[in-house]
Amino acid sequence: MSLADNIRRRRLELKLSQEYIADQLGVSRQAVSKWESGQSEPAAANLAELAALLELSLAELVGADEQPQAKPQGKQPNWILRANLVNLSLSMQAGFLHICTQVPHKMVDGVRMVDNDLILFRLTCLLLCSIWTSSNLRWEEDPVQRRKNSYIELAYCCVQLVVAFFTLRFGMGLVGLLLTGAVLFFYIFYINPRYMNRGFTRAWLEKNGRI
Repeated sequence: MSLADNIRRRRLELKLSQEYIADQLGVSRQAVSKWESGQSEPAAANLAELAALLELSLAELVGADEQPQAKPQGKQPNWILRANLVNLSLSMQAGFLHICTQVPHKMVDGVRMVDNDLILFRLTCLLLCSIWTSSNLRWEEDPVQRRKNSYIELAYCCVQLVVAFFTLRFGMGLVGLLLTGAVLFFYIFYINPRYMNRGFTRAWLEKNGRI
């Protein structure tokens, strides 16, 4: 295996986060991420410390004692597709959440009544989109980062629910839709790449060695 593969494999085996490695070596988490993606390599001064931290010899870490191996034939993740699916699920979730704030009515024997069937259908769609959105968290291989992402996404959903509540309570309509969109935009393009180790632009994917 290459140095990058050894670092990532051993870190996951020991269940260490990139933040922990970075703190112990006095570098940034982005530096550790670049080591694991092969974009850069640790400085010579960091190699010995990194090997000790990962409980490997220096030769094992750099792969000097291994015979050349053929590259695995397994299918590599399609990060662009994954990014698009996450983006789509978040957008649909926000859309159905806003739709649920609009109370539908129907005419029954000339009397205007709330359409409970349509409300149930909308809530079902919202639930399915929420399950889809949550399932996308499984693509983060780092268990510490995955747990952190779960808390952040829960906080995001709570914020959207607050917006939906005020939209329904005060009949905010278009203003509520704009607020929902603003929260979604902020979450996708700022919170995700900065704190959740996942981005939705090709530039971010290339910068982090995903494509």
